[in-house]
Order: sequence, then C-alpha cells, then structure tokens
Amino acid sequence: MRRWRWLLLLTVSLVALGAGAAAYRTAYREGDAGPLPGIRDGVVLIVTDNVRQDHTSLCGYARPTTPQLEDFARAPGAVHTCRAYAPGSWTLPSHASFFTGTGPLDHGAHEYRGDVKNHRGSGITTHKLKPDVETLAEQMRLRGYQTVLLAGNPVVSGATGLAQGFTHVRAAKEFGDLDWPILVDTLRELIRSELEPLGGPLFLVVNLAEAHRPWKGVPREHAYLPKRGRLQFDNTKLDSPWRELLEGRIAEDDRRKFLGHITDVYDYGIERADTGVAEVVRAVRETGWCGAKCRVVVTSDHGEFMGEHELVDHGFYAWEANARVYVAAQGLDIATLPEPFPASAVYNLLRDGSLPEPLPLVEMPAWPHVRRHIHSMERAFGSVSLARWSGWSKLMWMDGEFFQFDLRADPGEETRLPLVPDEAFAALAKRVEAAQFKDKSAPADDDADMMEMLEAAGYMQ
Repeated sequence: MRRWRWLLLLTVSLVALGAGAAAYRTAYREGDAGPLPGIRDGVVLIVTDNVRQDHTSLCGYARPTTPQLEDFARAPGAVHTCRAYAPGSWTLPSHASFFTGTGPLDHGAHEYRGDVKNHRGSGITTHKLKPDVETLAEQMRLRGYQTVLLAGNPVVSGATGLAQGFTHVRAAKEFGDLDWPILVDTLRELIRSELEPLGGPLFLVVNLAEAHRPWKGVPREHAYLPKRGRLQFDNTKLDSPWRELLEGRIAEDDRRKFLGHITDVYDYGIERADTGVAEVVRAVRETGWCGAKCRVVVTSDHGEFMGEHELVDHGFYAWEANARVYVAAQGLDIATLPEPFPASAVYNLLRDGSLPEPLPLVEMPAWPHVRRHIHSMERAFGSVSLARWSGWSKLMWMDGEFFQFDLRADPGEETRLPLVPDEAFAALAKRVEAAQFKDKSAPADDDADMMEMLEAAGYMQ
C-alpha cells in the first residue's frame, strides 16, 4: 500500500511540474516572465563584416567610428588586439575558419576556380564548406546549446554551407535586408518565440553587414561626416570611376574625390555596425541569455581597399588593407591576446574561452577572381597570393615571387625585401597555387542556390 502512495505522489508531482513548466513557458512567450536566472551564460560571436582595423577608433582612427567597441574592449576583464589577421580574404573563407578553426586549404570554402591567364571557358565556381568538416555550431549543439545564426551578408547562409549546425537561421537575401535595427528586432522575437526557456544556453552568431557595399548614403545631419550619396561599384561600365581607377585612367582630382566618397560612406557603415554590436549585446543581456560568465567575441572577417596598391573593393589579395582586422572579447580565461593574432583562433576563444596550444600560424591565402579581372581590363584581381606574419615581419608569395616586408618600418608595404623561403613556406605556396584548380575533374560546386545567392549579393555580375 505504501508503494502505491509513493507512485501516486510521484505522478501528482510530475503532473504539477509539467503544468508549471507549461505555464512558465507560456508566460515567457508572452513576455510576462524572464528566463530562469543563473543558467544562461551563452556564447556569442559578432562579426562586423568588411571592417579594417585602422578605420576603427578602437585602433586609433581619428574619426570616432567605434565608440561602442571602445567601451566593450575596455570593460573590466576584456581583451583586444588591433593586430589580428583574417584567415581568408573575403566573407566565405573567413567565416568558415571562424566556424571550424581550420584554414581555407583544409575547410575547402574559398573563391572562384578559374585561370586568369586563359579565362575563356574557365569555370567560375565557389567551393562550399566541406560537409564532412565539423563546425562549432554542431559541437555546441551536442553540448546542449541552442544554436542561432543571424546574418546581414547573404553569403553567411545555408547556400554556402555556413549554416551547418545551426538550428535557427535568418540570413539576408540581399544586402540591407537585415540591417542592425531589423536584425536586433528579429533576434528579440526569435528569443521569445523560438528558444526553449527551459532548454540549454544560447550559442549565437551575428554577422553585421553595415560596412559592406553597397554603402548607404551619409545623412545631412551627421556629426562629423559630409552628406554623401549611396555608393555601389559598377564593375562593367568603362566610364565608371571603379574601372578608371583600377585601369590607371583616372585624373588625380577625380581619384581623390572618388576615394573620399568611398571613405566617408565606408566610415559611416562602420559606425552603424558599431551601434549594431552594442544593440546585439544589449538584447542578449536584457533578455537574460548572456549572464556574468557569458563569452562574447567581436571581430571582422576582412578589410577593404581604399586606393592602397591602386585597388578598391576587397578579397583576392593578402595585402594589409584586406588582411588586418581587430578582435575584442569579454568573458575569456586569458589576460591578453598575443600579437600578431590568427583570427582563426576565434574558434577556440568561443569554444573553450582560451587560446589553442600551440597557437596556429598567422597566415592568409588568397585566390583571384576571374570575372573582376576581366572587368578591370586584366589590371587587378588576377593574383594568387599567400602571406605569413611573425612579429613585425611579413612573408609573401605572389604569382611565383617570394618577398617580405618589415611592417614596423614600412607599414604601407612599399619596399619589397628579398626572401629565400624555407621549405615549409615554399610548400604551402605550392598548395595555394594548386588549390585554385583543385578537383577540376570533380563536379563543380556551383549549385543553383549558391550561384543565385552570389549574384543577388553582388559577388558575381
């Protein structure tokens, strides 16, 4: 008889617990209850797409473009570096490295295959993230985290394999679809309507694409920037300033005006991305999903050329303007970040809250873009390159030539110093060159969804 009493008591208790959980879940969904305290120490990655570190006031830029990042990076216990280097030269390879902890040669997600010396009939495809490479989102989901991806850049989506492991995904179809106000509203709504309040903590990745072209115009009332119109590069028209600059046909006064326009709208985009960082962090903290032990890492995936090396746009080169970014973090178990810093180690900061042992080499491969090479009358976007950083020394290989720079004495990379590479660097250069044409006999990776996404995003014309 006593046994039946215990069974009855247990049944009643379970029913009461179930009813209580259901009532709590309903109250949470309707905004009448907050998440349970003390169990919501999430992990958050925010990528400010296309932000070069020397245009952030965090890293000493004269314009106050990133006051929110400054506050974030200088909070008690925070760490940051302005000498981090992106693992890839554009969005796809860098995000794939953030998500896997490996370089582009290993995770397979990199730029178009094709031969700029014989581009007629050359395939133009993109290598997606290899499906057999385990992602951080998959690992975090196995640990019980609820995985969320919100991306203002269409490339950071399922079409390229970057959504692998995320349960909840919102990615822009075109740039501007998920600017930060819409993105933050989407985040708050998703937190209330789709996250399980009695489930595991949050693993959140956010891509803020405000600094990526097409750039919004600067409003008239802006505090320190002149009024500017919206700007998108026209890659195809012969008389566009984009083409004239790349082909060396632009007058000096027009060159100055064009680069001034780019700089102003770009800096405005960085300022807007900076605001987005603060609002994303505020949203996860206010909704209770990012407690005192929450890990938050903020970085960029690559930079942007502003006339350096007679280039505009980004990707396809390992020069400093494209390669050097920042990393800022809170909630880690480390006191400083080493310099130079491989941004691929963001993976370890997120997963473990600490640095990998040993620290990966700081290097970036970059491949050409056949179509943009054609559009520039074969003056740009046609080089295969590789860079490796150690201290202030930068080793480079480009189009079969090895050289190096002393970045402390020559930050603009104007003086090429002779370099006899060691066997490891020479072998890596051969791998980078071969990867441009790898698996040519295999089926192309240009599935319809990915090609449609790249065209809508402006990566292909």
